[in-house]
Amino acid sequence: MPTPGLRHLIQDTVRDVIERPTVEKQLVSGDSPFGAQLVFEDALVREIPERQLRRLARVDIASATADAVELYADAARSLAETGRCRVIICARPEELRDREDHLPSEEVLTDRQEEQGEQGAGGDFHDLLKAAALTLPAPLQLMRKETWTGIPAKTNGQTVRPLQDEATRAWNLHTALYYKAGGTPWRMQRHSSDLATCYVGVSFYRSASGNELHTAVAQVFNERGDGVVVRGGTAQISKTDRQPHLTLSDARQLLMDALAEYRTTHGHQPARIVVHKTSNFTASEVDGFHEAADLREIDHVDLLWIQRRGAPHLYRTGQLPPLRGTSVQLDARSLLLYTRGSVPYFRTYPGLYVPQPLLIRPATHGTDLLTAGMDILALTKMNWNNAQLDERDPLTLRTAYRVGSILKHVPPNARIATRYAYYM
Repeated sequence: MPTPGLRHLIQDTVRDVIERPTVEKQLVSGDSPFGAQLVFEDALVREIPERQLRRLARVDIASATADAVELYADAARSLAETGRCRVIICARPEELRDREDHLPSEEVLTDRQEEQGEQGAGGDFHDLLKAAALTLPAPLQLMRKETWTGIPAKTNGQTVRPLQDEATRAWNLHTALYYKAGGTPWRMQRHSSDLATCYVGVSFYRSASGNELHTAVAQVFNERGDGVVVRGGTAQISKTDRQPHLTLSDARQLLMDALAEYRTTHGHQPARIVVHKTSNFTASEVDGFHEAADLREIDHVDLLWIQRRGAPHLYRTGQLPPLRGTSVQLDARSLLLYTRGSVPYFRTYPGLYVPQPLLIRPATHGTDLLTAGMDILALTKMNWNNAQLDERDPLTLRTAYRVGSILKHVPPNARIATRYAYYM
């Protein structure tokens, strides 16, 4: 459902436009780093009537959001049923002002809420539409008008959110589109002697009703960044640390389901499993995860507690923070890792705030902390939502907020898309 302005943004980022006798337009960019083509056809465009969009501005936020989701979901379903769409681009209605307009950045939300397993109450247009489209054969890409106009949105004269420069917006957009269409922009480096590894991020989200029940979800990735999402059972809040935890049977079943989906997607079982959590592992969780690995005859299992807060900071001589990739083994079972920091290539620190390191703690003996740190550092570059050099969190945890905020609007027994591209 791209608008003319959106088409122009995409067309301006490639070199040539070839006019064909049919209504199809093919944008040739075979010499670009992506080596891909973008194809538009007028028959694959659905326009929302202007009168229906104007109505969204005249009703309350909750009703307007629900109406907008229904309108866009119907249009997306119509496009998907043609069997010719690999990605559906949706231009977000300007008339709609919902909770998403007043949220802080995802980085702030993740820092404050991810460790507590909370995703907030209510729902915004983005999350509700993504939830409604999880059964479609093509993922969605939502875009705001300011993305292609370059004019920041304002409320009462104040900029709602900062806007990236045009080149960054174009790179981020095309990286996401390329991945959602089935491509792999880049992958982790892998030595020929390395074991085939399955990276699993375990997180929790609160149900949309706002009660205290937390549902487990596993984000599963391989070295190529191919991801699948698996929903697990209900977790319970521990009286000891006030964090959600799984019982032994639920932990076993969650990893069993994750490995089954991994095998279905990739055609083989991994030789090594790495599980990431932002809370500590209970004895029941450790036993459950190991039982699942034993049932699949997988010998190498690393369970890593990644603390995102409370880690000690390091200081360098001069004014710049430590280099990205700096690690210090504090003791036999804890590693300090800077996933953000100064970059020698830039000769500076490309960030706005003092970088906070991660504290990595293995749940069992035998984990190689250096290898674990190298994996985590590599996984910070595997977020296809943007082309940023230095994400703070590994992909296994970075995806947790968005996945949970969408799945909370899906009934527990409903079928969901397992491919991660549907959630980003």
